[in-house]
Amino acid sequence: DGFIDFLEFIAAINLVIRGKIDQKLKWYFKLYDADGNGCIDKKELLSIFTAIQAINGHTNMSAEEFTNMIFQKIDVNNDGELTLEEFISGVERDEDLMELITKSFDLSNVLKVIQSGRRNSV
Repeated sequence: DGFIDFLEFIAAINLVIRGKIDQKLKWYFKLYDADGNGCIDKKELLSIFTAIQAINGHTNMSAEEFTNMIFQKIDVNNDGELTLEEFISGVERDEDLMELITKSFDLSNVLKVIQSGRRNSV
């Protein structure tokens, strides 16, 4: 509905932390597919990864480099869009890509900021 309630938030965090690989990849895909059309285009991926970088801090590559690398590796038909099947099979067969995507959703920095904010406000 365009809003995240507390239960949806907790369910998403739990999935990212404890979910099986295929569940995580489906969740990542849904996150990247901002318009919900069942495909991820470069603009969507760039937008989401830019936001993730803003939350998590610096990474080893720019959002543009990340986006181009993803499409180079897993857009097998070169149509400029990733289907769920392309995304899952592409990420599952590339350990480095799996690690990169998993690390991009590492929320430990965010949790540290939240915890330090609570300590300072108490």
